[in-house]
Amino acid sequence: MFFILSKVLLFLLKPITWVAGLLLYSWFAKKRKRWSVAAALVLLLVFSNPFLFNMTVRAWEKQTLTADQIEQPYDIGILLGGFSAVRTLPTHDRYNFNDRANRFTNALELYKAGKIKKILITGGSGRLLQSGEPREAPQTRDFLLKIGIPASDIIIESESRNTYENAAFTQQLLAEQGLEGQRLLLITSAWHMPRAIRCFEAVELEVTPFSVDFLSEGLQAAPDKVFLSNARAFYLWELILKEWVGIIAYRIRGYG
Repeated sequence: MFFILSKVLLFLLKPITWVAGLLLYSWFAKKRKRWSVAAALVLLLVFSNPFLFNMTVRAWEKQTLTADQIEQPYDIGILLGGFSAVRTLPTHDRYNFNDRANRFTNALELYKAGKIKKILITGGSGRLLQSGEPREAPQTRDFLLKIGIPASDIIIESESRNTYENAAFTQQLLAEQGLEGQRLLLITSAWHMPRAIRCFEAVELEVTPFSVDFLSEGLQAAPDKVFLSNARAFYLWELILKEWVGIIAYRIRGYG
């Protein structure tokens, strides 16, 4: 039930949904409501402004150690899923990534640089209707094998549907394989890291965070970075709003 509610809530957290709802209300109300049009306009300007988003996410994203600061290799790099575009076509001759591709590429870079000895991919299918839905971890393993990564250096957990299950099922898997006490590096997006850390702490799995996939940018005086509206900002706000509400919901649920 919690998983289903989280998917419904995700739709309601979209700023564009709020704008559309206010405009529809103003249109269908018996008396035209100017306040709802004004509110929709304010939301439109706020959530499409790249400067406001950048300042917010710069304060939110968790800074961690960088690759050059890793002197002793970690035994396992735990890579949280969410970086694959499993429904993008074609798939028979390539592996497709979404906007979170830096999670994967930075994890692979750490492995190639000798900063992590093994890669553990945790991620099943996060869709509400999972019938026939490809699972991310097995597909990622197949791709890693295809590009020459030894099977002995790949571990997968393919049942998890959300961040808490990433942590809980990873903890179980490591225990089943006798890998307790390993030095673990947690690899996920910087804006997602606070919630991820809480979940791994909740299952008493000690990890060192390694933030990737930053959304924040250096400050720029260009008009398109300060004044002009940007449609992509709506999507980026969805990610951050989801994280904030997710942290509250997980805490209520007892997930950390």
